[in-house]
Amino acid sequence: MIKKGHILSLIGGNYYTKVEDKVLKCRARGLFRHKDVKPVVGDYVMVEILDHDEGYLIEVLERKNHLIRPSIANIDQALIITSYHEPDYSFNLINKFLAIIEFYNIKPIIIVTKADLASSQDEIRDAFNDYYLSNYPVIITSIETQIGLDEIKTLLKDKVSVLVGQSGAGKSSLLNMVDSQFNIETNSISKALNRGKHTTRHVEIFETEFGMIADSPGFSSLSLDMLEASDLALSYHDFKKAAQYCKFANCLHQHEPGCHVKELVEDNKIPQSRYDDYLIFLEEIKQRKVRY
Repeated sequence: MIKKGHILSLIGGNYYTKVEDKVLKCRARGLFRHKDVKPVVGDYVMVEILDHDEGYLIEVLERKNHLIRPSIANIDQALIITSYHEPDYSFNLINKFLAIIEFYNIKPIIIVTKADLASSQDEIRDAFNDYYLSNYPVIITSIETQIGLDEIKTLLKDKVSVLVGQSGAGKSSLLNMVDSQFNIETNSISKALNRGKHTTRHVEIFETEFGMIADSPGFSSLSLDMLEASDLALSYHDFKKAAQYCKFANCLHQHEPGCHVKELVEDNKIPQSRYDDYLIFLEEIKQRKVRY
């Protein structure tokens, strides 16, 4: 019997795949290796069902999108988790996440955790004001005071969401706050390193009454290896919109005359800080090409 399924996790070479109301332990047929296809968490697949709650994956259906790191497919939105303190937020890291997430046409939502460590919510809003002005959703949360919980539950409704962000920012704690059934292990911050210990071991999609949530191993850096310079130039939604009015169709918004992105930066309509990070990322991509 063959039915459609949804891969929820990959552990030890086994794909735990939901088929109707049951999760089956599945292996991938050898034909995937010959076709250079590797199923990933989030894939919709066709499953040949065997006895004893097991099956074989026989086909990967067309993907809406596919993030490389964390490796997950068919995502509606990405929750970028950053703490206000312990560890301190990094706009450079947030901007790198935004570039990659928006390139794949996934909706980004910035979640600021540990709001109880700020003197007020206004202090956080002021710090993140450039993102508000650029029309990025920013949700302020605190595990201690439970603020932002209802707003997050509303955002998760009927969506497949992935959590990404800096180590120690509270991704697992946030999942536990949304639904206590997760009971995911959490660890305290290493103050000497100002970063958290990795507690999540693999990518896994959890089903909740609010929506489907993917948790992934914590990390504090993200590779731009999957982007070319021309991709990066159109990644941010406001860069992509402004690029239509650049003098050159292949404008990289760096040294070119008649660049509308640079004009908007000068007019304070695109934040200088995000543009400066863009130039850093652009050089990172260019240097990669020189090396290889």
